[in-house]
Amino acid sequence: MTPEAKQILVQLREAFYTQFATAMKRDVSVTKDNSLIFSPSLAAIASWVDDHQRFNYLSVQAHTTPDSLFPNRPLTLRITINPSSGVFTNTKSVHKKTGLGLNSDWSLNLTVLPEEIVEMAHWVASWIHSQDNDSITISAPYRLKVTSTDNNDSQVWTQTAWYSLNPEEQPVAPIDRPQAA
Repeated sequence: MTPEAKQILVQLREAFYTQFATAMKRDVSVTKDNSLIFSPSLAAIASWVDDHQRFNYLSVQAHTTPDSLFPNRPLTLRITINPSSGVFTNTKSVHKKTGLGLNSDWSLNLTVLPEEIVEMAHWVASWIHSQDNDSITISAPYRLKVTSTDNNDSQVWTQTAWYSLNPEEQPVAPIDRPQAA
């Protein structure tokens, strides 16, 4: 990861967590440990307790990033909520402190471009609320693409993030990009 990409990740992670916590309209705790900020399994997470008294957590990581071998590779970011694989090991200590069960009923992996992540915070909070109480989520600010993995986990991408990594699939007509408010 280039130093510029690291700096962008730090700034966008913090901005996303701030917007997300506001949009959740409940107590959201964000772990902050600058020494762990680049380790995917130990980076800062946002966590909250839902209406069913389950512990939930969210993490923002680099999905792809430019580096010395691939300087032109795009920076894409992944927002992961309640991963079924239990990848984020620093949730174990938080979980032990709360004594609550981890929410394993649903999870989400959303991949976005850096310029899209902060705008997606309200949609992510709306999506979470819809999972908790069977409500309808607000419209995403960007068009989304859903893909499946080998283990049948759904991956959600903004179309622009998908096409940045899969340019051969780019349609001939340009993708509609909503105008920023």
